[in-house]
Amino acid sequence: MARNRRAERAGAQAPKRGAVQRAGEALDLPAELLPGYAHIELLSNRRAIVTGVKGVLAYCEDAVRLNLGALVVAVEGCDLCIRTYQMEEVTLSGTILSVNFTS
Repeated sequence: MARNRRAERAGAQAPKRGAVQRAGEALDLPAELLPGYAHIELLSNRRAIVTGVKGVLAYCEDAVRLNLGALVVAVEGCDLCIRTYQMEEVTLSGTILSVNFTS
């Protein structure tokens, strides 16, 4: 019985996300405008603007890890600094050497 409930819950959640994705595709909307998606904009290797941030997991001058909900983004570099953190947007500055994603 518990297995069926899990399957029902999983089945109930999947169509909602699929419906949102299908609606976005039908309307030809960019993915970053849909709920649950993050947007990362790099300005050269000196600045990164990340939207959809749920929280800061780690922060030092060599690395910043941001929680994006389903993903974690790790920005590595030199002299990294969080310039702004408002609403769900973080602006990083410094020398960015790499951007990595984990789930």
